[in-house]
Amino acid sequence: MTEKKVNYPQNFDIKLIIAAEIPQEEAKRNISKALSESKTVHSFVNVRSSGKGNYLSYCYNIDIESKEHLERTYALLKAIPGLKFAL
Repeated sequence: MTEKKVNYPQNFDIKLIIAAEIPQEEAKRNISKALSESKTVHSFVNVRSSGKGNYLSYCYNIDIESKEHLERTYALLKAIPGLKFAL
């Protein structure tokens, strides 16, 4: 099986699943802080509630310049309080 090569820069939407107990404004502030710290150009797209209301899915459009930039961004996002997944 061959590994697919990713060409950078890339622009895509990232979804961040965060526990609903974290207030939306706080979650958005934490996400923006992590993306800014990684020097990731980003814009908020939307937020949606899960079926049972336990989680909120925050969608952001981001620009990633390199594989290292992507890894650094995910490392900072993983530290967000209440984060369950980053897709």
